Amino acid sequence: MDRFGQISVRTNRYSVPVRLIGRTVRAMLHASELVVYDGQQEVARHERLIAKGKARLDLDHYLEALVRKPGAFPGATALEQARSTGKFAPVARRLVGGGEGCPRRAGTAPGL
Repeated sequence: MDRFGQISVRTNRYSVPVRLIGRTVRAMLHASELVVYDGQQEVARHERLIAKGKARLDLDHYLEALVRKPGAFPGATALEQARSTGKFAPVARRLVGGGEGCPRRAGTAPGL
């Protein structure tokens, strides 16, 4: 796993929770999905990417880091992917103080 919380599987990159950076995880590639384990515990599940050189990033995997570094939030690739698929989690909206999937400017969210 790299320092960005991603693993590489067959030319593609998939996110893993940032709390696991530095750990060795195991990926099981299936016909339609990729499942990632830390020991026996499932820590990530992604729809499998078919095209080469792509990335599948789950915003929830980065929330811990984004809370510590709110300035990174507006340009986060995981945020853009979440918005484009309609998966901007309600918990993420609350963390950044935005409504309708649009976070406030960095540093303006309550508690940041």
